[in-house]
Amino acid sequence: MRRIIPGILLAFLLLAALPRPSLCSGEPNTLPDHAAIDLAALQAAYPGAIKGLERNAEGRLELVLSTGQRLMYDDGRTDAAPAEAGPARDRRAADAQQNLASPDIRTMMAQVYPLGPVDDQSAHPAPGFDPGRSRVQELFTALYGASEVQVRKNCVPVRFDGHTLPANARFGAAQALERVWKRIETLLPQHPEFLPVLRPLGETLVWRVIAGTKRLSMHSFGIALDVNPKLPYWRWEPHPETIPAQCKAFPPEILAAFEAEGFIWGGKWASFDLMHFEYRPELILKARALAQQAR
Repeated sequence: MRRIIPGILLAFLLLAALPRPSLCSGEPNTLPDHAAIDLAALQAAYPGAIKGLERNAEGRLELVLSTGQRLMYDDGRTDAAPAEAGPARDRRAADAQQNLASPDIRTMMAQVYPLGPVDDQSAHPAPGFDPGRSRVQELFTALYGASEVQVRKNCVPVRFDGHTLPANARFGAAQALERVWKRIETLLPQHPEFLPVLRPLGETLVWRVIAGTKRLSMHSFGIALDVNPKLPYWRWEPHPETIPAQCKAFPPEILAAFEAEGFIWGGKWASFDLMHFEYRPELILKARALAQQAR
């Protein structure tokens, strides 16, 4: 698993030179660009779990899992854009809430995660820009387990900063977290200032819903880690105006260690969560592919 991401990136770069991907029903040359790259990212991130895309009786694209389960890829709703003033702002805010509560796969993949160190742009995300927060829960229950019992059976112990934490071994999540710590551990002798960011270490596996919602937290699947829980979180931060500076001050080496292994950071969300990292290799792969394409 350690060498899989660079190889997948090369595969992305070859997409433009290959024939257009077809639907899994065999109908050729019918996938739009955004669907083709989303499918490639998902199949690369979760090998063997994703069969392909197929149109239903209404002509809507559905993601077909290897188990035969079907998830709506495009339900026809327009993805919410950043908020505007006036009535349009109210409508878009409602759309953004709907995209969090009941997204399709396209919505889940639509916002491109900003890779790399925090700059002025990524420190000031537009309202509603939360790449990774829209999650199709049925996909993750299929990938990692549909109950706490199932998830725990899929977890293995991972050593991280002197702690033994349960993490999901499916699709390389636990192994990736272990490699994150190895990257960070080598830097600590020269960077003792990292320790207040990491400690006291938070949780990985906790089967629970996200506060104020009925949606399962990614901690429920054992694929997320909170570092120091005292770091700012949007629901209770009394001084949100200080967040851009705090995001810029977050150690870029720690951020790079997580992103290199397929984790996204909640510090890059408008609904900021500076303690939170979650394993989302499909978003990292898509972002890398688009960055290479732009260059």
